[in-house]
Amino acid sequence: MIYTFGDSFTKYYWPTWSDWLQKYSNQTVINLGHPGFANELFYYKILEMSADIQPSDQIYIMWTGSNRVCEWYDNEFVNEKDWAGFFPDTQGSLWFTEHKKYQGLYKSHPESLPSLTDMIIRNFDIILKTQLLLDSLGCTYHMMFWQNPWLDTREVFLPTYSTTWNHKERITKNETKLAQDILEIKPLQSILKLIKWDKFVNPPTSLDDPSTYNGIYEFVLNNKELVVYSGLNDKHPNSLAQHDWTVNYLLNDCNPVYRDQAMQIATEFLNKEVPAHEREKEIEGFSRKLVK
Repeated sequence: MIYTFGDSFTKYYWPTWSDWLQKYSNQTVINLGHPGFANELFYYKILEMSADIQPSDQIYIMWTGSNRVCEWYDNEFVNEKDWAGFFPDTQGSLWFTEHKKYQGLYKSHPESLPSLTDMIIRNFDIILKTQLLLDSLGCTYHMMFWQNPWLDTREVFLPTYSTTWNHKERITKNETKLAQDILEIKPLQSILKLIKWDKFVNPPTSLDDPSTYNGIYEFVLNNKELVVYSGLNDKHPNSLAQHDWTVNYLLNDCNPVYRDQAMQIATEFLNKEVPAHEREKEIEGFSRKLVK
């Protein structure tokens, strides 16, 4: 069995690397990704599944942005802070404890977001914790980044909500300076040394050079053909980019027999508006309609 974890770069309105992995490997792939999911969720989900994961299973994780830090909430705390309006409109159910109102794991409220330094260090720490967990389970696993983890991808909440990851093209001087300062912190140095980078798809070439930590997003930006096929209304890696990433990095340059189909799907979405992320029905619908 293959399990895949990630956010909207892993489960979306067109085939992602998880879908192409299933098509090329001809194995059952359980896609546990979803738009908006966070890295800490992946860790706790694997922990929850640990009794069922077999040594013969394979785990693929595409780590999302450092900005999505999480907290454990309960009803008393949420009511005290008057934060109920922040959570999804699901009768107050959060991750893992859906039977109790506002008790569970979810992303940090805008009023309690930590520093960017905390977010970045916490991100690498959760990667190490997940690695240790997977090693204890004895299964095969592969990791990768969605985007350079040193980027400042914090959302803007006021005056209106907007994302920032989709406006990035390269790591800035300010982001590089902060990254270099963070790299001087001794505990982080230990974390980076303990992470098994050979388990990573497209690992950084130098742990001390933040510009070399790249993911599928940079893979697109560095390929003119993939940029041409990117949608005008959506910056998520298109089906062609997802296909090529899978073939080049996950399957070691296998014969790309489905590339024309991936290009056709990318062409169809060039000028097509995609639904809002809240409309989960469309996303779940696509996951049941994998490419033929």
